[in-house]
Amino acid sequence: MKATGFTLRYIIIYAVVFAIVVWLFGVIPSSGVEAATAQASTWFLSLLGHTSTWVQKNGYTTLNLAGQRDVTVTIIRECTALNVLGVMAGLILPLQTNWIRKAKGITVAGILLFALNIPRIALTVYLTAYDTWPFTLIAERSLDTYHYPISFAFGVIGVALTILVVSRLTTPELEKTLLGIVDMTVGSNVQDSQDSP
Repeated sequence: MKATGFTLRYIIIYAVVFAIVVWLFGVIPSSGVEAATAQASTWFLSLLGHTSTWVQKNGYTTLNLAGQRDVTVTIIRECTALNVLGVMAGLILPLQTNWIRKAKGITVAGILLFALNIPRIALTVYLTAYDTWPFTLIAERSLDTYHYPISFAFGVIGVALTILVVSRLTTPELEKTLLGIVDMTVGSNVQDSQDSP
């Protein structure tokens, strides 16, 4: 794809708006989203036949799963996918398109990220509560044993899937802009290296 219509000024504005939006999503209150995440994760685990509860008290949201061992985790902002939604909103808001498409894109991204996040949390808590092969081969197992690899996998796949779905269903400008910026940046570097002696 050729980076037609993208100027250096547009890329700078895009980057500044992106940074501001991501920052805003990092500081807005998250207790409501933490509660919704804990409640949905509890519901999901209960739907699968597991005894799970959640509570929000003294500013902390916790989720408990009674398994081979009881596991209680604290649901914090980073557990809610709110920061990832901030990245998506930061990518969508500066697009050169109308506000209806932007609103639809952010809404679809929010729903999809929330829906993908619940199985991520449930799987992490489940594996911590139950000794499941092949993880039983790991001598020292803890929440972190499962949390980081599962979160990484869901993060990479989830963000890629979200960008793809939003681009296809609501905001095709997202794909065009991201590919255009990459093409312009990488393309100019390739051109510069070809021009040098």
